[in-house]
Amino acid sequence: MRDSLISISSFLEIYRLHHHPKHPEKQKDESFNKAEQLFLNIFQLGLFEIYDFLYTKCVDTDHFKHWIIDLKGQDFFNTASIQFNEQHINNNPHKIDFPDILTTGQHTFWNAHGYLKIEKLVNELDCDAVCGLICKTLNIDLTDSQTWYPQHELLQGLMLQKYQDDAIANIRNNVQIKQVFSSLYNHDNIFANAEKLSYNPPVNQHFSFKGSPLHWDIDFQIGPRYYIQGLLYLNDVPAHLGAFTVIPGFHHQIDEYLANFDDPETAIAALRNKGLEIPIEGKKGDLIVWLQSLPHAASPNYADLPRFVQYVSFNEMG
Repeated sequence: MRDSLISISSFLEIYRLHHHPKHPEKQKDESFNKAEQLFLNIFQLGLFEIYDFLYTKCVDTDHFKHWIIDLKGQDFFNTASIQFNEQHINNNPHKIDFPDILTTGQHTFWNAHGYLKIEKLVNELDCDAVCGLICKTLNIDLTDSQTWYPQHELLQGLMLQKYQDDAIANIRNNVQIKQVFSSLYNHDNIFANAEKLSYNPPVNQHFSFKGSPLHWDIDFQIGPRYYIQGLLYLNDVPAHLGAFTVIPGFHHQIDEYLANFDDPETAIAALRNKGLEIPIEGKKGDLIVWLQSLPHAASPNYADLPRFVQYVSFNEMG
């Protein structure tokens, strides 16, 4: 697949056939992987929603195109198509200067610990809008705890696989969030991922914690790389309200640590129950970012209110 020749129209056909449930035409070259990531970023599509459509509903490429238009709007589709074509042809874009909004102390902390909390980065109204969207989607009334434990097709554990709404987009496209990631990547040629939301209600005698145990989000066929993950607290999160937990500084020892085990799953299992992770408390609007090399997890919510989160991350281009 030659980067300089592909357009969005031809890419939609290639992408659909790559994911055809019965007769896939698998693309194995690295240029396809880059084009796929660029496509998902620019069109702001979540993997769960696009795979659900392609594997269960899609009839042909025209159907695929119009599904995107119905989801995002014709104007968005047209603008994104132009951006995709231009970015894909420009394989090595110039990395422009950007304002580094982090202090020297914050960079020092990041380098030492591999995570960082930036306080009050997003305004309360934007946070409240996403909380309201989660409650509306799941039919939750925060004044009635009986409604806090819904069953919903988009809710998988703590993860709400919802990607499309103006409230979500406002945070995903927040300029200050991008500036933080640009500062840590040391360039501005990055695109926001369409990330999921998270809802973590209090545990009780009828409801147990649904989150994943301590883990890495690493493709171990590639291995650990300098990739930054992030989340935004949408309400105040003290340590006992299901705070994000992480083992600080583990990026300095992950390679040596993995060498002691036959496989990554055995390695991460050995870290669980050692008590090395710490909770990262935060207020509404606080951004937490961390390197993928750090073992991390949500924690059980022992408070009297649910915890709300929007995940944020960016991919480097070029």
